[in-house]
Amino acid sequence: MDINWYYFSDTNTPPGEIKILLEKQRFKLTATNQIEKLHTLLIQNNQSVLFLKAHTLYNVYELCQEISVLYPHVYIILIVPDNMENLKKAMLMGASDTLRSSYDHDELSEAIDHAKKYMEHRAKKDQLYLLKEKSRVIAISNPKGGVGRTLLTVNLAISFARMGKKVAVIDGNLQFGEVAMYYNMKPKRTIYEWVKEGYGRENYSIDQYMTKVDGDVSILAAPPRPEFFEGISDEHIKVSVEAAKKLFDIVLIDMPVFLSEIHLRCLDMADEILLLAINEISVLRLSQLYLETLESIKQRDKVKLVLNRTAKGQGIEIKKIEEILEMPLFHSLPDQANVANSSIKAGQPFMLSNSRSQLGKGVWKLAEMLFDQMNKGPAESKKAKRWFPVGK
Repeated sequence: MDINWYYFSDTNTPPGEIKILLEKQRFKLTATNQIEKLHTLLIQNNQSVLFLKAHTLYNVYELCQEISVLYPHVYIILIVPDNMENLKKAMLMGASDTLRSSYDHDELSEAIDHAKKYMEHRAKKDQLYLLKEKSRVIAISNPKGGVGRTLLTVNLAISFARMGKKVAVIDGNLQFGEVAMYYNMKPKRTIYEWVKEGYGRENYSIDQYMTKVDGDVSILAAPPRPEFFEGISDEHIKVSVEAAKKLFDIVLIDMPVFLSEIHLRCLDMADEILLLAINEISVLRLSQLYLETLESIKQRDKVKLVLNRTAKGQGIEIKKIEEILEMPLFHSLPDQANVANSSIKAGQPFMLSNSRSQLGKGVWKLAEMLFDQMNKGPAESKKAKRWFPVGK
């Protein structure tokens, strides 16, 4: 695949290690300090990645915004002075990724790898792109509270959005939903208003009742008060998911803990169910019971097991967990309580504020794995689901 790599600096700083690393991978880097030449390069080439470094003649954030508006196809890696680093601001201005001026070899390599993978995803869109009529619904679930469902949902949404997908999150916890809180938002419109005003009316699109949050994600928030959930039925949920599927590539549902008609309807609407567990006996026992319930309603084949807060040498061995649940581990996320807690307290997903943390890398990897599985052929997907525990 051909990728056009560009480097712009208004400080006359040479690309240095960027050029060396790209040339080792047999890529050519074109560098310029002339804004007119940069515009000429970007307008002529579609598959483009731009390293943007400026603070002498231009404000780097303002220049980033200008370029992202003029050339939305360009993947911009913003290089900013350490004391000016602001990932949230960079994303709002249209940057796809950022690097501190004092970046090290690993950080640069990771930024280049992310750019390559993004461009590969986009290059394959004619064959693999999730058309709206083929959008995917993913439910994140577990009958035990406190395992990290909402945190995973909001950060997984941002990961998919950064892959170029149009993403919606539906808060299935209609009494005490926290999706909006995790984005530090207080929506004016929620699913409650949609049920009152938009349900059954063609002129009231469901996205009118969604809130756009940082990371280019739309959320259909829970009602503003717990008692408002009583007027919302499983049929409302069914129609809301169907409506979202027409507008979004990926619809994530943050599932409620307790079983109900709404919970069961969400499971039925889902293409994949991520069973998020942690390595604790009480959680694993409830997960086992939950899987038995899913088996009885013919939903178990949709399940992928994701283990949260994993640490080496702690808890039950992975092989034993797989035997207990009679299911292979699909992916595990590291235990980084400081990253998770800081994200929740700040009301900002760590995929925006700390995407290079081990936890951020883990969620990004999960998004990639899900994306790849979505685009497997039916035979491959069926084969991948087969698993027989040891001794059976």
